[in-house]
Amino acid sequence: MKGRKALSILTVTLLILSMLIASSPISFHFFQIAGAGHVDTQYDNDTYLNVTVVSAPAVINSYDIQVASTGASRRNAMIDVNTEYMFVVNVTCPTTWQEIEYINITAWYDGGSETSTYNGTAGGNLNMFLQYQNTTGSAVYNKIWPDNEVTKGDLIETVYNESCHVIKLEFTPLNQVRSAVGDGGWDNTTNATNDARSWNFKIEVTTSGGNTTWVKDEYGVYRYCEVSSSASVSASALPGHRASTSPGDFTITYKANTPYKLTVTTNSTLNRVGGGDSISRAYINVSGGDITGYDSLSDGIAYILGSAGSYHAQETDDPQETVNDVAYHCDIPYGTLSGTYSSKIY
Repeated sequence: MKGRKALSILTVTLLILSMLIASSPISFHFFQIAGAGHVDTQYDNDTYLNVTVVSAPAVINSYDIQVASTGASRRNAMIDVNTEYMFVVNVTCPTTWQEIEYINITAWYDGGSETSTYNGTAGGNLNMFLQYQNTTGSAVYNKIWPDNEVTKGDLIETVYNESCHVIKLEFTPLNQVRSAVGDGGWDNTTNATNDARSWNFKIEVTTSGGNTTWVKDEYGVYRYCEVSSSASVSASALPGHRASTSPGDFTITYKANTPYKLTVTTNSTLNRVGGGDSISRAYINVSGGDITGYDSLSDGIAYILGSAGSYHAQETDDPQETVNDVAYHCDIPYGTLSGTYSSKIY
């Protein structure tokens, strides 16, 4: 009986001890008792000190559009087609120039609206995209757009120090790049587009860290028009019949950077070579171009493109245009002397 009682007491004691062990942390400390002298112990771990260098955005110190040959500023001023200009951008990257990836320069005719954007109205005569690319270790100049309405000049890069460069991108707008005469006066405020009917441009600098800095401004383009025609044309017929030139024998080549009207006329009479007779231009009719059927020269003029009351839209692409289906028709009056009758075409 006493043995069973002692066993019960031992069992309860062990249960209490196990509960205390389960509910309370137990620390075991090991001590190394060294003898005389120092003990050197190497300790390795996987913790580090990390320092992050933040990429700062580039700073556009100054910008301009200039005449390439003289450096004269044309920002908020007019430029001519067929003349070389350059965008000039002074940029600082607070860390190092190697972080500069792109300097993108987009330009577009605003169509009278300051809410317009690059390529909002598509066309090589209405948009331009020039690019300085610095992603391969050697900077290059790309003309992204257009193809043949603007020619690319040289890239000129001046290094001031490790973080500041001046970039010049040369370009030449060709014959039909859209004219833009502004709204009657140029506001010279920098980094603003506030003159309607102008060319807006945006200069955007992008770094490898994804930062973007940009400025915007404007310039204008003078009107330009040029017309030329092929060699003289001839036709023959009997009196009382119609003499017609063949479509394709007479080609008109023209270049215009604004809405236009293309007309033709002759002298008031076609005079007989050697004299003795003439044919009034009232007997001359013209076909081709925008003309439906024929347009008589009885009023002194025929509209090949456009009309008396409307202009032909300016071409959105290409540096020049041609009309090669113009034909002249002369209704020779009865009683006209035989011979050659001639008049200059205007």
